[in-house]
Amino acid sequence: MEKKYQKRYILLGIIIVMVAILIWKVNTSYAFVNQGYVGRNIISGDKWGVNITEIGEIEKKGSAELINEISTIGTTINFDVMLFHPGDSVSFNITVENTSTLNAELYALTLGGLSNFDSQNIDYTILPVDSSIIHEDNIDGSIIKSGDKQVFNITVSYQEHAKDNNEYNLNLSSTIIYKQR
Repeated sequence: MEKKYQKRYILLGIIIVMVAILIWKVNTSYAFVNQGYVGRNIISGDKWGVNITEIGEIEKKGSAELINEISTIGTTINFDVMLFHPGDSVSFNITVENTSTLNAELYALTLGGLSNFDSQNIDYTILPVDSSIIHEDNIDGSIIKSGDKQVFNITVSYQEHAKDNNEYNLNLSSTIIYKQR
């Protein structure tokens, strides 16, 4: 009879430990999301808030089309483009604003959605509009101070001298990555 109770107490102890670990993980994850978790630093007391806040006028050349609305989440932008003929292009500016209490350093600009096959005929770029924001003395990138903004240009173009005449339906994304400074 005692063995039966010992097993129950052991099982009950294991369940309590597992619930405690689960509660700790949920609380820690919640803190990371709400306080801003960047790399290996936990921001305590300050709020991390770097986001795309504006999409400028869309410039289309040739028969290029922007399909659907452009969507943003944080510093990631998603959009769909149709390019029909060489010379077609879509270009627009985006504004990133630092609403946090911390300075942010530009760490990387990423492009997604373009396959190796597509990249033979399609040029896809994201560049700062003001090239002076990338300072020579700051190898990693530019600093966006609390309350400041940076503007980037995104361009997708069908190369003028492409050897084929395919239509390209592209689902593209770009992320501007900042780190705590």
